[in-house]
Amino acid sequence: MNTLATPLVSIITVVRNGASTIFDTVESVRAQQGVDVEHIIIDGASTDGTVGIINVNQYDRLRLISEPDQGIYDAMNKGISLAQGEWLLFLGADDVLADPAVLVDIFQNEDLTSYDLVCGTSNYHSGQECVPRLDWHTLIFNTVHHQAAFYRRRLFDDFRYRLDIPVVADYEMNFLIHFQSRPALFLDRRIAISGCYGVSHTSSQLYGQFDAYRIRGQYVNVLLNIVLLAAGLGNLLFARLMGRFPQRKRPYGHGNCCRKR
Repeated sequence: MNTLATPLVSIITVVRNGASTIFDTVESVRAQQGVDVEHIIIDGASTDGTVGIINVNQYDRLRLISEPDQGIYDAMNKGISLAQGEWLLFLGADDVLADPAVLVDIFQNEDLTSYDLVCGTSNYHSGQECVPRLDWHTLIFNTVHHQAAFYRRRLFDDFRYRLDIPVVADYEMNFLIHFQSRPALFLDRRIAISGCYGVSHTSSQLYGQFDAYRIRGQYVNVLLNIVLLAAGLGNLLFARLMGRFPQRKRPYGHGNCCRKR
């Protein structure tokens, strides 16, 4: 790898108190070969030794910022502003890239010239597979997982994640990509393996639906937005009745970015 070249891929990891998992995340990025990459880690002033672990495993393509922030999406926005790559991937601090050939398989074997979004699949440690899609479902809820999605840098030229949406602010970009018919490529290739115990799992999915309603309100009329909210709430009710969302206690973190407190 030419360490002096402008990175093709910027991998952004945001973390607060993720000492138990951050080493594996860093190592999974360091293991990538054949593609110019930078790993930007935005730490929210961790107190559990996270920064020490990162510093011990420092290498030339890793950039660390550690300071207080206003939450997950404030940290992501900082990472976006620092990123120099053509493509951005948001890899959580309890996530790992699936294997050392992830980046080379995508960026050397695929013609990505015309795409703004490139998605693969991801798996939770529990074994559950997440397969992304952009279709009518995206109007109702998030159907793309950060840790398996490469976003073209130009998408963020005039966009940053909202800080008043605590958990599902990443829905907005995915909604816009579908709403604006941006070109996207979906690959049958596993990108990441993700933690099972993050904020996106522990936070109320009911509140998430109302936050998605707030996001959509900038782009669709009120009547359509109400219909989409009703569809989302109906989907949650159906899933609950079918037992697909069992109630379990989980530690506080984030499925996309581990920020345990």
